[in-house]
Amino acid sequence: MKNAFLSSAILSLLLLSACGGSGGNGDNTFSDSYIQFYNGSANSATTLMAEVDGNLLGSATYGDASSLITFEKGELELEFYRIDADDQEVTLEEMTVNLKNGDKSLIILSGDYETPSFMEYTYTREDLEDHFRILATSVIADGTSYDLYMSEAGEPFSAANFLGSVNYQQLDEFEYWDGDSDSDDFDEGEYIIYLTESGSTEPFYESATISFSFDTEYVLALRTTTGAIQDNVVVDLIINSSSVGNYADDDATAQYRIYNSLDDSSSINLTLAGNDDNTEQELSLSANELSDFTEIEFGDYRLSASLEGDESTVFNNRLITLNQGESKAVVLYRDADAALTAVSFQESSLPQVFDHQIQIVNLAPDYFDIDFYFVRKDETIESAEYLVAGLDYEESRSITLPSDFYELIAVFDDSNDTQVLLDRTELLGINEEVNYIITVEKTDDSATGFEISVLY
Repeated sequence: MKNAFLSSAILSLLLLSACGGSGGNGDNTFSDSYIQFYNGSANSATTLMAEVDGNLLGSATYGDASSLITFEKGELELEFYRIDADDQEVTLEEMTVNLKNGDKSLIILSGDYETPSFMEYTYTREDLEDHFRILATSVIADGTSYDLYMSEAGEPFSAANFLGSVNYQQLDEFEYWDGDSDSDDFDEGEYIIYLTESGSTEPFYESATISFSFDTEYVLALRTTTGAIQDNVVVDLIINSSSVGNYADDDATAQYRIYNSLDDSSSINLTLAGNDDNTEQELSLSANELSDFTEIEFGDYRLSASLEGDESTVFNNRLITLNQGESKAVVLYRDADAALTAVSFQESSLPQVFDHQIQIVNLAPDYFDIDFYFVRKDETIESAEYLVAGLDYEESRSITLPSDFYELIAVFDDSNDTQVLLDRTELLGINEEVNYIITVEKTDDSATGFEISVLY
C-alpha cells in the first residue's frame, strides 16, 4: 500500500498553493510547477494518484479533485489506482508528465472506468488582480458538444454572452466579452452560467448565481449525475483546491422515496404538499414497504401522514426540503411514545459500483449508542474493518463500503459493558448498483425483539 500521507516537505509546499495570485499585471510570476487530479468517470471508485514507487499525492471521488500539489520542474512518473475489497491496489494507469515552471498540469479521468482515460491538460498560471480566467471541458461520455453562455448576476438569458462550445475531453479557454485596457480577463464578481444544445438558443441548464471571487483560473467541467439521481447535467468548478463547486441546474427536479417501518396491518396514507396545488402528491404504504423514487419539483414540502383506523398517530405539516438535483429518503416509525413520526436524510449522488455509501438508521427506542458491524467472512466483530459506532436512537449516519459480502451485526453495550446482540443477518452481498438503506427496528418476529432491514 502506498504511503497514506504526503511527506512533510510536499505537504508544506501544498499549503503554499493558494487559490490565486498576489496581484500583478498579468505577467507570469509562478516559479514552481503544479499538478492536480480530477475524477470525471461516472462509474468510478475513489481513485488515488501517487508517484510510481513513491508518495501518495491525492485522491478523488466522482466530481471531486485532489489538492493542488507543488513540484519542481521535470519529469514525474505517476500511477493511478483504486483499492479493492481485499485492500489490494488495482492499477488503472501509469503515465509520465513533464512539469514546467509556471504551468499547471490538470489530470482528468473520464470515460468508462473499465477502460479509463487519463488525460493531461497543461496551461500557464497567471498572477491576476481582481480578474479570473475560464477554461472548460466536458466529461459527459456520449461526446455531446454544448454551447456555453454567461451573464452577470441578475440578468436574464437574453442578456447572456456566448463564450463558445464545450467539447468532450477537450480543454478550451474562453474570452471575456467586456475586456478593457486594464485586463482582457473576466472581472471578479457574480455570474450565471447557461448551457444549450449545440447551435440552440434555448438553455436547458441555468446555474444559481456563482461568485467568482478568486484571482485564478477556473476550470468548468460538465458531467452528469449518478447514484440516486441519474443523468442530470452538473457544472463542476475546479480551482487550486480540493474543494470543487458542484452546481446543479437551478430548475432541476428533486426526488424522494419513503419507507414504512411499521409492522401494523393497516397502511399509512401520506400527502406531500407544497405551496402549489399542482405539486401535491399522495401515496399509501403497507407495512415494511419502501416506495419507488418519485420525481417532484424542488422546494419545501409539508408531509402529513395517518395510519388507517388510528387517528391518534396522525402527524401533520412535517417539513421536508427537497433541493435541486437532490434525492431524499424518509423513514416512518413510531417514537418512544408510540407516536408516528419520521426521519429524513439525503441519499448519495456518487456512483454505487465499486464503493457503496450506505445510510444506517437506528429505530430501536430502547437502545441508544448501537454499534453496527459489517463483518466479512474472515472477520469477527473485533477484527471488522467497517463499523458505525455509537449510533443514537433516531439518528442516521452513512458509511462507505467496497463491494463484498458482509454479515450485518447490531450490538449494544449495557451499563455493565456487556455486549447485547440485537440482531444479525446472514452473509449478504453489498454489490448491487443501488442506494442501500439499513435500519435497526423493533419487532415481534425475532427472538431478540429487534431486526435489521436492508432496503434498496
